[in-house]
Amino acid sequence: MIIWLIAICAGALAAVWHYGWPLPHDRNRRLLVALRAVAVVIAVALLLDAPIGARRSRPLVALDVSGSWAQGGAGRFAEGAQRARAAGGDLLLFGDSVRALAVPDRPTDGASRVGPAVDRASALGRALTVITDGQLEDAELLDQLPAGSRVEVLPSPAAVDVAVRSLELPQAVAPGDTVEVRALFVSAGAAVSAATALVRLADGTTLATAPLGPLPPWSEREWRVRVRVPERPDALVVRIIALAAGDVEHRNDTLSSVLDVRGGPTAVFASTSPDEDSRFALDLMRGAMALTVRGFVRVAPGQWRQDGTLAPVAESAVREALARAPVAVLHGDTTLFGPPRAFTRGSLLLVVPPRDEDGEYFTERALASPLSPSLAGVPWDSLPPVVLGPSPAGTAWSALLARRGRRFDERVVVAGDDAPRRIAVMPVRGLWRWRFRGGRSADAFAAVWGSVFDWLARGEADERPARAASPWLREGEPVTWRRGAGRDSVVTVRLRRDGTASGDTVTLRFHDAAGVATSPSLAAGVWRATVGEGTSVFVVNAGAEWIPRRPVISRSAVAGDAARGAASSLRSGWWWYALIVSALCAEWVMRRRVGLR
Repeated sequence: MIIWLIAICAGALAAVWHYGWPLPHDRNRRLLVALRAVAVVIAVALLLDAPIGARRSRPLVALDVSGSWAQGGAGRFAEGAQRARAAGGDLLLFGDSVRALAVPDRPTDGASRVGPAVDRASALGRALTVITDGQLEDAELLDQLPAGSRVEVLPSPAAVDVAVRSLELPQAVAPGDTVEVRALFVSAGAAVSAATALVRLADGTTLATAPLGPLPPWSEREWRVRVRVPERPDALVVRIIALAAGDVEHRNDTLSSVLDVRGGPTAVFASTSPDEDSRFALDLMRGAMALTVRGFVRVAPGQWRQDGTLAPVAESAVREALARAPVAVLHGDTTLFGPPRAFTRGSLLLVVPPRDEDGEYFTERALASPLSPSLAGVPWDSLPPVVLGPSPAGTAWSALLARRGRRFDERVVVAGDDAPRRIAVMPVRGLWRWRFRGGRSADAFAAVWGSVFDWLARGEADERPARAASPWLREGEPVTWRRGAGRDSVVTVRLRRDGTASGDTVTLRFHDAAGVATSPSLAAGVWRATVGEGTSVFVVNAGAEWIPRRPVISRSAVAGDAARGAASSLRSGWWWYALIVSALCAEWVMRRRVGLR
């Protein structure tokens, strides 16, 4: 309104200054005064971008209904619901989804995602009031709130709480193996004087224990420990437990996973010249394959050690393990035990690092091959160089090409054959640089090696038509499944939770080429999935809402795009410019009629 007052005053002053005061009594001269005033008023309003119209849209009110409210007691959610009703806007509920429903008696959603509510407010062009406990999974999206929005946070009081956020274990091992357990512990808003970590089986057997020491508020700590696998082939439920004095929330103290202990065939990785490439590739192989993976390294001619324990192994035992393995990987001198295609029976990967450096090669592009789905989208032109040997001859396909500098010398990084069995060849050295750099380069390292291992593993028949993709997940998360040996697009899975007599049945539909399907989330517990004659075991842990997160702070969105429905500006209409020109032209014509120049 102040802009229009300034424009009106400017128009009146311009008219009085040009035609004098008092105003003339002649009707034509008064019309001249009016035309000059109108032209100046509109010109000044355009110059200052005066608003027109009025804002009429009601704001949106988004109430967080995720289960994390329970960490601070039920009273906080009741206060948040009261604030939402008093805000005077259209009410939305958000958590694992966004919907327009009545406020529930207690929050039960298994996620805290505010993104869908922000997207809806932006699409409607309306301000958004977010009322939450502050523990949001996608808090960075609050920066995209429309102008006039605000965030009201009711944080929980600081309390001692240690939680297990994540856990890493090999998918399958052999009895007696030594495996590394990696767990990530996080603390809440109060300092923890001392905490202890345990690795325990479901039957109460403790495999390892160690002090974590003090934890500052809102901190995290990674814990690694090596444990020996019991001598019993079975699906073992492994639990990581956090103990701390004064811990107020025990539902996040334990994270369980399944360790598949198999006494049957194993995948074998043997390196005659161990280096960073073989070490990083072996680590990734253990995480990518559903088979048990055993590694052997040659430390001197005729002297072999088992990876991990460094226990001595006879060279004949290594050759026998490679010969019997359903998936065999030979790194270094691939002819040490004779022609590798002759003495092995399963899928085979030959990694032949070149001995001499013939320049550095830069990966250029991926070709059409069985590995294409995993290699698509990798930024090849931004990766560190590698050293390549001559391209493999007689292969059915090539997956990745590299070029030496700006020359026309192209060589193959990965090539392979599908028949009569799956055999891949990689004449490369230096891929460890990708992993060492981290970020997108590390993702490219995982894409190349993971796609090769996954392709080799698919060559070995898995009797289960489908299996759970991960040995552990959390409540509220959908269950991801991977297709096994069968190629049916529709698979029926029978599910049963340990401790219950009845089960459930879900139907999986594999539509994509990657062979991945999802099913609805399950309640916490140990679940057994039976598909055909095979059974897989996985654990559903307590929901992620019980894991403490640093809360966001209350704020207002005073910048950003204006909400739709707000007052539009004068500059948005072309007719205002035409009105100025028309008023000035009409004034000029009238001045000529009354004898003025």
